[in-house]
Amino acid sequence: MGKLSGPACIRVLNMEQKNHFPLFCDIQGKKAVVIGGGAIAARRGRTLSRFAFALHIIAPTLHPDILELEKQGLATVSRRTFAPGDEKGAFLLVAATDDRQVNALAGQLGKQAGAFVSVADRREECTFYFPALIEDGPITIGVAGDGRDHAAVAQRAGQIRRLLEQ
Repeated sequence: MGKLSGPACIRVLNMEQKNHFPLFCDIQGKKAVVIGGGAIAARRGRTLSRFAFALHIIAPTLHPDILELEKQGLATVSRRTFAPGDEKGAFLLVAATDDRQVNALAGQLGKQAGAFVSVADRREECTFYFPALIEDGPITIGVAGDGRDHAAVAQRAGQIRRLLEQ
């Protein structure tokens, strides 16, 4: 393997190392669990439903978009609160309720089960940040930040979408 030298080496050495790596991996048939039934959970569910996950959504009350995902056969739905054990077998778990204790418990149990975890109300409890996605035919682009500035991520994703439309 060649040794880095010159300007390329300087760029690499002066770059801040990031803690999160964008990873596109085979998720076909892997279990994704969304805990929550509100607008954020619905957005996450809609996004995940476009991919080949075995999507399961758990919430006592459900946003109309979640009901539509169920109707279309894109998600299974449990109309109840999260319970320990719901995280078992999950590849990915999204905790997006309006209850801090439920989100914390779901995130903790998801991590213990080995799932990638996104806790909507606490970036420090996440093991991944849910990206803004741009889809253009077979190409998918994920845009994410460090979990602090969702508006900046949405703005950049919008700029990329507009560029692709040109």
